[in-house]
Amino acid sequence: MTINTKGNITSDDEKVNISTDLIVQGRDILNELDNLHHSMLLLPRDQKLEIKYPELKEAYEAYQDLYRGVLIADKMRNT
Repeated sequence: MTINTKGNITSDDEKVNISTDLIVQGRDILNELDNLHHSMLLLPRDQKLEIKYPELKEAYEAYQDLYRGVLIADKMRNT
């Protein structure tokens, strides 16, 4: 079966590229991922900069650990 995607979905041996909205059972997947990313307050990471400046990686990981601790303490306080 062939479906005409007008070039919005392409693939090769290694990957599938989707250059349009991806809706699964009525849910916009990119929107879901954006909301998840935002709610977790994940900071963007730059692997090249982290290699060049190892202290960035350490600072990022320290921030994540501290943030998790604060979230847990806040949830425990509100229960």
